[in-house]
Amino acid sequence: MEIIMILLIWLVAPFAEAGVIIGLAIANGRHKKRIQELTCQLERQRLYGFEREKTRAGEMPPDPPKPETLSDGWLVPASIVKASWGQTGKTIVVPQEYPNTVHIINRNKGPEPAPEPNPKPNPELYPEPAPEPDHPVRIRKAQPCFYQGTAALIIGVVFVVLAGLIFATTAWHVLPSYCKVIMVLGFSGLFFGSSLLAGKILKIQRTSQAFYILGSIFLFLTVLTAGYFGLIGPEFILKGQNRYRVLWVGSMVTEIAMLAGTRKFRDRLYTQSCFWGMTVSMTFLMGALGLGYAGCLHVMVYYSFLLLLWDRGIRKRQGWAAARFLDKFLLPEFMEAGLGFFVNLHFWIFSGLMALEAAAGWMTGITGFSLLGTVRITPWSTLALGLTAAGISLKALGDRRMEMCVLHSVSMAAFLQYAGFCLPFGPIYQIAAGAFMTGGWFLAERKKGSPLCSQAGGCVLTAALAIDTLMLVAQSLSRYDLGAQAATSAAILLLAAVTAWWGRQYPILHKTIPVILYALTMTAGKILAQVPGLEPRYDVIVFTYILIMAVWDVQRRGRFGEAILVIGTIAQILFQINGQKPLPFFILLAAYLFLWSFRKEGKLQEWYVKGSCLYSLAGVYIFAGSLTDNGVAVMMWVTAAYGAEYAVMCYRGQARTWFWDGAGLTVFLCTMAAFYWNPGLSVWNLIPCLASFAVFYVMFYRGGNMWFHLAAAIAVLPLPLAAALRYGWTENQACGFTGAAVLISGILFRYYRPILRQRENVPAAWDVDWFHILVILPLVSLALDAGRGWRFAYTVLAVLYVLQYAAVKPLRKGSLTIASALAVLAFWIQPYIQWPDLIRLEVQLAPAALFSWSLARIWKEEAFIPWFQTAICCLCLGAMILDAFYTGNVGDALILEAVCLVIFLWAHVRKCVRWFRISGIIIVTVALYMTKSFWLSLSWWVYLLAAGLGLIIFAAYTELKKH
Repeated sequence: MEIIMILLIWLVAPFAEAGVIIGLAIANGRHKKRIQELTCQLERQRLYGFEREKTRAGEMPPDPPKPETLSDGWLVPASIVKASWGQTGKTIVVPQEYPNTVHIINRNKGPEPAPEPNPKPNPELYPEPAPEPDHPVRIRKAQPCFYQGTAALIIGVVFVVLAGLIFATTAWHVLPSYCKVIMVLGFSGLFFGSSLLAGKILKIQRTSQAFYILGSIFLFLTVLTAGYFGLIGPEFILKGQNRYRVLWVGSMVTEIAMLAGTRKFRDRLYTQSCFWGMTVSMTFLMGALGLGYAGCLHVMVYYSFLLLLWDRGIRKRQGWAAARFLDKFLLPEFMEAGLGFFVNLHFWIFSGLMALEAAAGWMTGITGFSLLGTVRITPWSTLALGLTAAGISLKALGDRRMEMCVLHSVSMAAFLQYAGFCLPFGPIYQIAAGAFMTGGWFLAERKKGSPLCSQAGGCVLTAALAIDTLMLVAQSLSRYDLGAQAATSAAILLLAAVTAWWGRQYPILHKTIPVILYALTMTAGKILAQVPGLEPRYDVIVFTYILIMAVWDVQRRGRFGEAILVIGTIAQILFQINGQKPLPFFILLAAYLFLWSFRKEGKLQEWYVKGSCLYSLAGVYIFAGSLTDNGVAVMMWVTAAYGAEYAVMCYRGQARTWFWDGAGLTVFLCTMAAFYWNPGLSVWNLIPCLASFAVFYVMFYRGGNMWFHLAAAIAVLPLPLAAALRYGWTENQACGFTGAAVLISGILFRYYRPILRQRENVPAAWDVDWFHILVILPLVSLALDAGRGWRFAYTVLAVLYVLQYAAVKPLRKGSLTIASALAVLAFWIQPYIQWPDLIRLEVQLAPAALFSWSLARIWKEEAFIPWFQTAICCLCLGAMILDAFYTGNVGDALILEAVCLVIFLWAHVRKCVRWFRISGIIIVTVALYMTKSFWLSLSWWVYLLAAGLGLIIFAAYTELKKH
C-alpha cells in the first residue's frame, strides 16, 4: 500500500505543477496578444493621419484599409511625427470618420485644433517653390520579450526529470524487476497521454511534442530496463555482444514511436531526429551482427547511397502511380524537405569517413605503414568507395558547378586506384590495373561526351595516371619478368594516348609524347634481355627509338621535332660523359633537320639548315674523336665537314651570314685550342693549323666580318712562342720561322690588298688586315730576347711593317717618317760592318742627317720641320764638337771644320743666315780651341793691347754713326 501511495503522489505532483505552469502561460499569452492588437490600432491611426494630409493637398482619399497585423514595415511620414515632437502631454489623434483636420490631444486640457499653416504669398510676385518630399520615418519594432510558455515548458521537463531521479534514488530498490519495467513503461504511457491532453484539449503543440518525445525516450528506457533484468531472454542482456541487440531493439521501438508522430508534429527538428534515429538504429544492428568499424562504415555508405537514390527518385516522381501510397504511408510531403537535408548531410559525413579509410588502405597497400592502423583493402570496402564515387557523380549531375565536376573526377580517380589494389595480383600488376582503369575511364568519358567532364577533372585523372606510370617504371627497373615489363609498357602507351588527347586542345602537350614514349626504351631493354644469347646495348636501343620517331615525324608530320632533338641531344651528352663510344646521335639529328628543311620556307628553312649544320659538326667531332686522340686531326675532320656545308651554302647564295662566319670561327678556335691544349702533338700539326688559319682568315677578310677576323688573328699570335717552347727551338729556328712566315704572308697580302681599305659604297666601313697589324707584338717580343743580328733583321722587318701603312693616304707621312727612323736605327744596330775609329762617329751621324733631310721631303709644307731639322743637325754637330774636344784629335777637328765649311759656303750661296752664323761660330770656335797652345804661349800685355785697340775702334764706330 505504501508503494502505491508513493507512486500516486509521484505521478500526480508533476501534473499539478504542469497545470499551474500551463495556466500561467495561457494568461500571459492572452495579455501579450491584447498588447499587440492595441499597438497595431495606434499605428493604423497614425497612418490614416498621414493619408488625410495628402487629401488636403487635392488627392483622392484612400479606401479604408483592412485590419492588419503590425510589422516592422509600417512607415509614418516625418511631418506627422514632428507635429508632436517635444510637446509634453500631447498625442496625435486621427478620427475614424476621416475628418478634414488632424487633432492634437492635450491630455491636460482636452482636444484642440492643429495650428493652421502660414498664409501663402501672392503667387505672381513670389512663385511657390517645389515642395520637398516628405521623408517617412521607420518605426522600429519593439524588442521581443522572452516567451514565458517556452520557459515554463523547459522548467516543467526539468522538474519531471528531477522527480524521476529522486524516486529512483529513494524507492527504486524496493520494487521487483517486473514492477520496475512496468513502471518505466507506465511513465512512457503517462507521457504519451500527457501529450495527447496538451495537444487535443489544451491546444499547446510544443508542450505536446515535448511530452511525446519523453514518452518515446522512456520506451527506449523500458527496453533497456527489461534487458538489464534479463526479462526478454538470455540473448538480450546488457553484457558483451548481446548489449547491441538490446540497444537495437530499444532504438527500433523508439524510432517506430517517433515515426508515428511525424504526421502530428510537423517540425523540422523533429523530422531530422526521426531520420537520424534510423541511422542510430542501423548502427546498433551492425554491432549486434558483429561487424567491426570497417563493416559498419561500409554498410552506412551503402545505406547513404540508397537514401541518395531514394531522394533523387522522389524529386523526379511526378506522374508516378505509387506516389499517393508513399505520401500516405512511407514519406509524407511535409517530410521531403527535411529528407533532402538529411540525405546530403548523411552522405557527406560517411563519404568523408570512407575517403579517410580508403587513404589509409592505399597507404598500407603501397608502403605497408598506416597512421590509422592496418586497414585492409577488401571487395566490400571497394564497393563502398565505388558507391561513394557514384553518389558524388549523381550529385554532380544535379549540380553542374565546376567544383562538383572536379570532385567527381577526384572520387573516380581514387576509386579506380583503390579498386586496382583489390585485385588478387602482385603490387606491380595492381598499380598497372589502376592505371589502365584510370586511363580507360578518362578516354571513355571524353569519347562519350560525359556532361561531368571538366578540364580540371581531366588534369586530376591524368595526374593519377602519370603517377601510376612513374611508379611502374620505377619498379620495372628492378624487375626482369616479362609480365611486369609488358604491363609497364602498356601503361606508358596509355599515358601517351591520354597526352595525345590533351594535345588536341594544347598543341604544346602533343610535343611531349616522344618524351613519354622514351620510357619504352627501358622496358624494351629488359624484354630483349629475355631472348637467349642476345645482349642489347642501351645506346643502340635509344638510337633505334630516335630513328623510329624521326622517320614517323617526317612521314606523318607529328610535330615532335623539339622533343626528338632534346632526347637525342641529352642521350649523346650522357653517353659521352659516361666514357662510352656511342652511336652518332648528332649526325642522325642533323639528317632529320636537313630533311625537314625541304618542307619549310623562308627564315624557318634557314634555321633548320643552321641546326643541321651545328648537329653535323658536333656529330663529326664526336665520331672522329672516337677514332683518334689527336685533337688537331679531329678538328680537320670537322673543318672538312664545315667546308662542304659552306660550299653548298655558297652555291645557294646563303653563306654570307653571321651564323656561317661564327660557325667557321668556332671551328678554327677549336682547332687552335686543340693544338695549344695537347703538348704531345708533333711539329707537323703546325701545318694544318696554319692552313686552317689561312683559309678562315682569308674567308673572314673577304667577307668583311672584321670582328671574327680580329678573333682569328689573336688566336694565332701565340703560335710561334708556343711552338718554340714546346719543341725546344733554337733562336735561329724560332726567329727564322716567324720572320719568314710574316714576310711571306705580308708580301702576299700586300700584293692583293692594302692593310687598310675603305669599302666601296660604305663610307664608315673599313677592311682591316688585323693579323699584319697585330703581328708586331710577337716580333717585338722575339727581338727583345734575340741577338744583335736578329734584332737588325727584325728592325728591317719592322721598316717593311711600317711601310705597309704608306698605302693609306692619311697615314702616309707618318709611316714614312717612322720607317726612316727605324732605318736609321737598323743602320746603328747592324753588326756586320766595323767602321774605323776616326770616322765611326761621323758615319753613324750621317743617317741622322739624311733622316733630317728626308723630313723636308716628307713634310714639305709644315712650318715646324725647319726647326726640327735645325735641332737634329745641331745635335749631330754638337756630338762631333764634343768628340773633337774630348779626343783632341786633329783629324776629327779637320773633319768638323770641313763639314762646317761646306755648310758655311752652302748657307752663303742659299743666303741662309741661320746656318751661316752657326757654321761660322763653330769654325772659329774649333780653330781657336785647336790652337789653344799658341794663344796660351803669348804674353799677357798682348791681350791688353788687343782689348784696348778693340775698345778704341768700337768708340770711333759709335761716334761715326752719330754724325
